[in-house]
Amino acid sequence: MRTRNMLFGIAIATGLFVTGAVGQHEEHHKDQADTKTGGMMAGKMMPQMMMGQNETGKLVDQLIHSLAAIEAEKDPAALKAKLTEHGSLLKELQTKVQGQSHMMEMMQHMMGGSMMGEHKN
Repeated sequence: MRTRNMLFGIAIATGLFVTGAVGQHEEHHKDQADTKTGGMMAGKMMPQMMMGQNETGKLVDQLIHSLAAIEAEKDPAALKAKLTEHGSLLKELQTKVQGQSHMMEMMQHMMGGSMMGEHKN
C-alpha cells in the first residue's frame, strides 16, 4: 500500500514536472517567434531610419551655416530674417529628432524590450 501511494505520488509529481517543462518550452518558442517578428519589422524600418539620420545630419549642417551667417550679419533687418529662418530650422530638427525617438521606442517594443542588453526571461 505504501509503495503504491509512493508510486502514485511520483507519477503525479512527474506529470506536473513534464507539464511545466512543456509550458516553458512552448513559451520559449513563442518568445523566439515574437523576437523574429520584431526583428523583421525592425529590418524593414532600418532604411527609413537611415534616411532620417541623413536628413537630420543635413539639417544640423544647415543650422551650423545659418548660425555662422547670423554671427556675421551686421544689418538688423537681415539679422531678424536670418534668426526667423534659423528658428524654423531648429523646429524642423526638433520634429525629426522626436520622430526618430518615437520610431526607436516602437522598435524596442516590437523586439520585446531586448535592446540595450535587456534579456526577456
